Amino acid sequence: MTLKTDGMTPQDGKGWLTTAARAGYAARGLVFLIVGYFAFRAAFAAGEAMDTEDAIEVIAGSGFGALLLGAMVIALAAFCGWRLIQVLMDVDNHGTDAKGLFVRAGLAISAFSYGALAIFAVTMLIGSGGGGGGGGGKQSVIAYAYEQGYGVWLTYLIAAGMAAAAIAHIVKALKAGFEKYMAIPEDRRRLLKPVCQFGLIARAVTFVVIAGLLVTGAAGYSSGDTPGLDAALQEISGWSFGWLFLSLTGLGLIAFGIYSIAEAVYRRINMPDVPDVG
Repeated sequence: MTLKTDGMTPQDGKGWLTTAARAGYAARGLVFLIVGYFAFRAAFAAGEAMDTEDAIEVIAGSGFGALLLGAMVIALAAFCGWRLIQVLMDVDNHGTDAKGLFVRAGLAISAFSYGALAIFAVTMLIGSGGGGGGGGGKQSVIAYAYEQGYGVWLTYLIAAGMAAAAIAHIVKALKAGFEKYMAIPEDRRRLLKPVCQFGLIARAVTFVVIAGLLVTGAAGYSSGDTPGLDAALQEISGWSFGWLFLSLTGLGLIAFGIYSIAEAVYRRINMPDVPDVG
């Protein structure tokens, strides 16, 4: 039941939720712009590719680092919350059939991932963040699973999830499925559509590479130190013509960052009814 006070409409009470969700998309975009830039640079010059936690460290070390880091904490936490709303309240009407549950499971994993990244940003903000290890909460879960004797199978399961996410991203890119959730002006759609598609495919490539690394090294992750985005980019750089593939992947991740920022601006945010605060 939706409550109204002082003549306000139901939409007024959830405006802050919409703003928080958009801030979360923008934060994700900034992280991938940084990751993509350093991946592209690593293809041609000295330097290493990085993962999302390394990107947070770059933000922390920039001018006004503490202020930017605080904003990132809030925005990433908001994005995690938005993902949970998408999962639990199905505001995008994915449904409860096999496909819908698959999509919502992916959103739940995304919520966990960006929640862990927000926690990492908090540790950086209070000065207790370490170097750019990857994955925090994921590492602890996997390490515990190895202690219990089923770590290898959990690693395979995560790899399967990565592969499934890659397929979903490719389908989403080829069918431009993101457009039904976005209201992009026609004059900008012609430019943004291929950029978004390129970004989604590049993200899918990193998922495939991570899945492959997980499968081939599953028996050796008893410490929980599983490969992440930085390891995937490093693997790509070692391929024949690796510099070319790494530069393209870097550009693709920059495109994925632009896609996320486009979502911050143009995505239709369907929030559940919430009581107004009077």
